[in-house]
Amino acid sequence: MTKRVKDLMVPLSEYAVVGETATLKEALEALRASLANLPPDRQPHRAILVRNPRGEIVGKLHYFAFLRALAPERGTMAERGVMDRAGVTEDMLEASMQTLDFLAGDLVDLCARARAVAVRDVCARSPVSIDEDLPLREAVSRFLTHQTLSLLVTREGRTVGILRLSDLFDELSRQILEEAC
Repeated sequence: MTKRVKDLMVPLSEYAVVGETATLKEALEALRASLANLPPDRQPHRAILVRNPRGEIVGKLHYFAFLRALAPERGTMAERGVMDRAGVTEDMLEASMQTLDFLAGDLVDLCARARAVAVRDVCARSPVSIDEDLPLREAVSRFLTHQTLSLLVTREGRTVGILRLSDLFDELSRQILEEAC
């Protein structure tokens, strides 16, 4: 029997999902609650799905999104003329300022500020999806093509779950070791 994406997916009902207006703190609370209900043989969730007001999954809050929430916003610097003449681009300046902020700031202060950040401001939009009835070989191809850690699983265009690379890896490892591939 050919295994399908739906055989390995985690249904939305078992995954951490929050609304776009949720704060980072609320998202982490949802993640903690979903992990508490996880079966012991299942890998922990490493992201939180983001739902719009219509109930559609529109984004994913993953580890890098959490780090983005820690980065303070910076306005335009007043003395841009000197920087322009020196060949410093806006991107270089922004990266330097963020690095300085991280070095000068206290981690406790960064985390305190991040608690109130809205999920919609830092989540990854337009996650890659795959239909639930496709064979796992198609999932392997999508993971390789998109270099992502998870794929949204759809049924008739609506998200019904998530397929995580860790679960696919566990299944492939099991089949390789059992020589059942």
